[in-house]
Amino acid sequence: MNRIKGNWYKFVVYGSLVLLLAACSPTPVATPTEPVVIPPTVTPTMPETLPEATQMSSPYPPPSSTGMESLIERAKNDLAARLSIPLAEISLVETKEVVWPDSSLGCPQPGMEYLQVPEDGAQILLQAQEKVYDYHVGGARGLFLCENASGSPYPPPAAPAAPAVQSPYP
Repeated sequence: MNRIKGNWYKFVVYGSLVLLLAACSPTPVATPTEPVVIPPTVTPTMPETLPEATQMSSPYPPPSSTGMESLIERAKNDLAARLSIPLAEISLVETKEVVWPDSSLGCPQPGMEYLQVPEDGAQILLQAQEKVYDYHVGGARGLFLCENASGSPYPPPAAPAAPAVQSPYP
């Protein structure tokens, strides 16, 4: 019995640890007796037309849209300012959506090199004072008057193809 009296604090410490561990252990999860029902998800419906900012289409509107009309008006205003003439003296010859063959946007300048990637864009032809003016737009570049272009908007490749080399092996 003296042994028990001298070691009573060990019983208290060990008993406290057992209670503490029992309190911290995870509680067993009861299994449900009924199946869990997950409510159906609601699928949002898409509107018939998306807002203008989210539509995935060409950045250049078709000729009949108000976006193309805005480009035409900007081109006319630019040409009127360049020639110092009233807008009434400028007429629209043609507008069309185009895919430019490279980053020159159909208006290559002498001595310049361009990325050989197709670029969506548009071309606007205006007439004033018996002359036709060619406006282009595309890629990241805004509307501009194509002046002093070096020849065709579709230049030939820079170097001719190398002649075929015959293999010494049959």
